[in-house]
Order: sequence, then C-alpha cells, then structure tokens
Amino acid sequence: MPASRSYSFWERFQFWLVSQMAARLVRALFRTCRVEILRDDLVEKYFNQGKPGIGITWHRGAIFSLYFFGKKRPAVMISRSRDGEYLARYLAIMGGVPVRGSSSHGGLAALKEMANYLQGGPGRYAATVADGPRGPRYVAKKGMIALASQTGLPLVPLMWSSKRVWVLKNTWDRTMIPKPFAKVVFTAGKEFRYPPGLKGQELEDARQEIEDELNRLRDELDQITGYREPA
Repeated sequence: MPASRSYSFWERFQFWLVSQMAARLVRALFRTCRVEILRDDLVEKYFNQGKPGIGITWHRGAIFSLYFFGKKRPAVMISRSRDGEYLARYLAIMGGVPVRGSSSHGGLAALKEMANYLQGGPGRYAATVADGPRGPRYVAKKGMIALASQTGLPLVPLMWSSKRVWVLKNTWDRTMIPKPFAKVVFTAGKEFRYPPGLKGQELEDARQEIEDELNRLRDELDQITGYREPA
C-alpha cells in the first residue's frame, strides 16, 4: 500500500538509495550472525508446515526481525510517516509486504488490508511491533489483537536478544542491531487465540496479557544472553 502523501522525484530517489544501501549492508552483516532458536515446535509448525499466524514483538528488535522473517513474505504494518517510508521500502526489498498504517493514522484500513492478505491463501503471515510506531516502549497496543480476533488466527509473541549488539541510544525504543558474528537467541511465547467481536474490558485484558508475555520473553532472553539495556 503506498504512503498517504506524494513525494518529489528527489525524495523518492533518496528513499530508494537509502533503502537499497541499508538492505545490502544488513544482509551482509546479519548473514554472519549465528541464530539459536529455542522453540523448534513452532518453527516446524509455522515455517515448515506453513500454518498461518500473526507475529508480534517489541520495536527494539524490528530491524533484525524484518530480515529474519522477510523470506516468509509477512504483511507488516508500518506507519505512514516519512521515516516509515524508508522502513517500508527496506521491508519490500527483504521480501515482506508493507501495509501502511498505525494506531494514530490509517490503522483500521491497514488492519483490513492485512486481514485480506492473510485470508488470500495458505501459509500467509502478518506481523507488527506492539509498541510502535512511537511508543511508549514496552507498552502494547491493541491492533494485532483485533486482527487475530477478526481472522481467527493465532497471535504469537516473538523475541530475540544478543549480548553483542549496537544500541541506538537516541531512539525511543533503544533499537538493537546485532554486531558481526554475534550469537542471536530467538524464541516464541504462548500462542493466543481470541473469539470474534472482542471489545471493551476483554480487549484490554488481552492487551495486558500480550504485554506481559512480551516482557517476560524479553527478560528471559536478556538474562540468557547477558544483554543489559542502557538506561
């Protein structure tokens, strides 16, 4: 889905150039990383058997997550902001399907587009960051819960961590980027399923449950890898 505003030729060229360079650099860097997956049962279910599902994670790990899952062509919700334009083009190069929208702008239309994509064939996936696009950090929003409720597909919290990372300390989410040859530990949490028409307190309870599970996974993996988030 295109961005909600038009850009000049030079802006489009800048988006193209930066996204192409970033994708090449990321591929070269991340291919050196060693990934340990702690939930082989979910790898078998979703990657090998092709069961459809919806993934959700925290914003801090988005860059590596987009690379790691890009080959499965997930539909990923990305904000309609100018910064989101870079990320959308980067995702498309990685193999994903950018869907433009966020909790503050175009979210309902984006959720509808993601639902249509998920129901368009077997082995399709959707994903987003629970605390995006502007935070607060580690506070989940309700969008993917509504999508899971509408489609009947499982919502699966995902997380990775590594001790050897660069941290962009000036970003609100403390973006993490694995260093060359880093060991990355990846896992998934409890699968959540929701009845149709979820709303009100039930929706808020589900949101809190997802937030708690994502934070549990984050703390667990950070402890395993020895990563300490900067203040």
